[in-house]
Amino acid sequence: MFVVTGYAKSVNGVKRYRVKDVNHHSKTAGKTGYVTTNTDYTVRVYYAKRHVKIKVINAKGVNAYQKKNLTGKRAHYRYGQQLKVKKIVSHNLTTRFVLSNGTYVTANKKLVMTVK
Repeated sequence: MFVVTGYAKSVNGVKRYRVKDVNHHSKTAGKTGYVTTNTDYTVRVYYAKRHVKIKVINAKGVNAYQKKNLTGKRAHYRYGQQLKVKKIVSHNLTTRFVLSNGTYVTANKKLVMTVK
């Protein structure tokens, strides 16, 4: 995963993202570089639109919290559980799903997936 810190153009005029590696245990953690802006090779890590249902795909499950900054743990949802989503909210550079019971869970695509 990378965080976009800026934009640049290559020598031949193609747009690039200036990125910082935020994978904590990788060899390149904290290093910066450039990545293509071509959507065939890059994708957002967090969902940006509301979906009706989500399914937990993280093997260790996900926690639900009282506040959108993910404090005040309220529940734990195991792998495979389906959850009803009421809305989606932004927090800093990320997004959170608000569940039907009013708690917040991450909208990270590596931890949850949408269900039709």
